[in-house]
Amino acid sequence: MINFRMLKYSDFTIWACVSILILIGFLMIFSSTYASEAREGGDAWFYVKKQFFALIVGIIGLAVFAYLDYSNLKGFAVASLYFASLLILMLVLYRGYTAFGAQRWFSVGPLSFQPSEISKLVVLLALADYLGSRADRIKGFINLIAPGCIVGLPFILIFRQPDLGTSLVLIAIFFGMLMWTNTSGVLLFLLVTPLLSVLLTRNIYLWVTYLAGIVIFLYLKRVKAVDSIFTVALNFGIGVLVPKLWGMLKAYQKRRLLAFINPEIDPLGAGYHTMQVKIAVGSGGFFGKGLFKGTQTQFSFIPQQFTDFIFSVGAEEFGFIGSFLLIFLFTLLIYRAVVIAGSARDFHGGLLAIGIAVMIGFHVFVNIGMTLGLLPVVGIPLPFLSFGGSALVINLIAIGILQSVCMRRQKILF
Repeated sequence: MINFRMLKYSDFTIWACVSILILIGFLMIFSSTYASEAREGGDAWFYVKKQFFALIVGIIGLAVFAYLDYSNLKGFAVASLYFASLLILMLVLYRGYTAFGAQRWFSVGPLSFQPSEISKLVVLLALADYLGSRADRIKGFINLIAPGCIVGLPFILIFRQPDLGTSLVLIAIFFGMLMWTNTSGVLLFLLVTPLLSVLLTRNIYLWVTYLAGIVIFLYLKRVKAVDSIFTVALNFGIGVLVPKLWGMLKAYQKRRLLAFINPEIDPLGAGYHTMQVKIAVGSGGFFGKGLFKGTQTQFSFIPQQFTDFIFSVGAEEFGFIGSFLLIFLFTLLIYRAVVIAGSARDFHGGLLAIGIAVMIGFHVFVNIGMTLGLLPVVGIPLPFLSFGGSALVINLIAIGILQSVCMRRQKILF
């Protein structure tokens, strides 16, 4: 419990960054939707109104979690939230409604929400609770079974929706929080090796050579027998399962991945978004075309631009200067979150802060990367900017938790 005088110990840089990003987000959502709504005879303010309602709910959540001592976010309370989130993720696969080829949403009257957005924060809380008391115990794969299950169960359920983007966010949070513990560098490297197996399975000779290299590395590093066997088995299993996982992807997801390699193979289909977004970003120039004056934006060349591709609106209408400002604000926000993690009063608080920093940072990195054509399109919103009530509410609650950690530090850093 705190009183309002503790607000002076909160991080005002974070308040400023989040406030400016939200204001810019509303401008870009309105800019990218009002013209198309007006042409169709709809309410030009429709999406802004929905986002504003989510903002009010998010501010309430932010206030509650900033007021609440973060030390209460452990034990039975977090376990209950975790199992509740698993139940909701299972229900959405059977009772949720489908849009854009994915079954991710629940609808309650005129309102809808995305359970996978909630799960990101719940998994973060559960990992912080589990790892917070085991900082020095993560010495081998056997110690990763429990945290791996914490992440793995929701990962599978979210992947089946399918929602590849949010699934990857869970993996990023898992690795980020492990790196904050005293997990050995060798163990972290071994966890990454299956990703390389995924890339090499298309060439059987390269893959076999890679497996042989892993075996030699394990021998030279004198890795425990159990961990060595697990590493080889995991890499071998990944190599066998990749074709089956590819078969589980929806057709549109396969087309997106192939179009990422070469957008011109389907310029009017899977590669359309990538090519049009590049045009929007490049046409903005240094100073941009001006608010409400972006041709790609105003004439809706990029479908659903106000969600995952909102960065292209800023790049076209505000140019390099506007894009740089957005990246600077996100970088400053993430930096302050890392500073708070390093000065938290306990390890649990540090894990919460670093988890939030990784969650926001991964969203920013992947979203801007896919907007610029540097990464495949996987459907990840840009925090505080993209249209989406569930994402905005969860991100604001995350900022509330971050400020709770900040206000309860033993040593205040400026």
